Amino acid sequence: MRLRLLFITLSLLALPLLAQAEDQTVLRLGDTAEQRQWGTKSLQGVLPLSNGIRIQSVKAGAITRPIGLSHSIDVIEIMYVSPTGGTLSFVWRKPGDQANQYYQLPIALKPGTSSQTFTLVPGAVGNWTSRPVGIGFQIPAGVDITLNTVTLRGWSSGEKLLEAVRCFWSLDTFKAHSINFFWGPLLCSSPQARENLYQRQPPAALSGMRVIYGILILGALIFAFLYWRRRDRWNSGTFLRRIAFVTLALWLVLDIRMGAEHLRNWKTDVDSYLTKPIGQRVFRTIRFLPDFATASMGLLKDQPRYVLLAPTTDTIMNFMRYQTFPSVPVNPEDGSGASLWFVYERPDMTIDSQGRIAENGVPLSPPGSMVHEFMQGTYIFRVTPPSDSPVPQLKVSGIRTQP
Repeated sequence: MRLRLLFITLSLLALPLLAQAEDQTVLRLGDTAEQRQWGTKSLQGVLPLSNGIRIQSVKAGAITRPIGLSHSIDVIEIMYVSPTGGTLSFVWRKPGDQANQYYQLPIALKPGTSSQTFTLVPGAVGNWTSRPVGIGFQIPAGVDITLNTVTLRGWSSGEKLLEAVRCFWSLDTFKAHSINFFWGPLLCSSPQARENLYQRQPPAALSGMRVIYGILILGALIFAFLYWRRRDRWNSGTFLRRIAFVTLALWLVLDIRMGAEHLRNWKTDVDSYLTKPIGQRVFRTIRFLPDFATASMGLLKDQPRYVLLAPTTDTIMNFMRYQTFPSVPVNPEDGSGASLWFVYERPDMTIDSQGRIAENGVPLSPPGSMVHEFMQGTYIFRVTPPSDSPVPQLKVSGIRTQP
């Protein structure tokens, strides 16, 4: 009866923690009153506007403001316009630090003429505090940016706990590093952190094994205390059996979590690759590349090398090197004399009026012609051979052109 009463009491006390209580503070840098809160240090080219603060930095400097909110800060959303892009750093000052002591976190700006939003989840960053006393930006020289708004969002303890549980059961997809290791369960405290959990490497989150080890250690301490209190009724066998039960229970939870990740990824491979016809298969992060390599092999039987143009060099280059051996893929600067050029997912690579592959109007290849186009930006190009050279023919039987 006492245990039931204790459980009911703890449940009632926990209800306020589970209440939906997201807090949000929006700093609109176009407002005159807000602009007066911001100060600059060694920063030139600062212009207050009706839609924000424009900074065209001549030399490096900083723009900061004091902050004192009644709620915690878990996510920071920065709305900006930057015609040139670049990098800067979000900075913050912790309570008790000196006035000029700031910590910083780099931000990559995307170029564009319209407003964009950068979401910052600093919870897994060292030295972060959810209640800073000052925030701002460290601006390097040569940056052109208009800061529109800074939105500071925070959640209650109950919401953070629920997000941590959801994050624990958020599953990763197979990547190149999966052959050696898996990240396993992770912990985060906001929906934004969970949605972007595996978008960066390493993930900006804490390992879920902290909870597993914590429960295991706490259980061992509790059982040790009970063993000490009830030495007349407990023996070492009872103590060890209870420890083993907790260990096996946690092991089962981890097994279900990691098994679900493997099964989900296996089902994705079956649905998107194994059961699809050639030409419509999508294999994980390299998408159409296996079918592209298959269709290319007929042309490469007597070619010692070929030029490969792809958006990311390492992964695609290594895959094609393995699939087309002994024919070797090379970069354009090493492709002198190669008669075949393979272009994969590069819609920016066009063929100019003289029949050359060009990037931003700069020709890269000798004159030639397109042999086969699989989809926009993915095609095989052949340099025009001398008139007395035989012309190999491409066989693409069974390969469907992607829409």
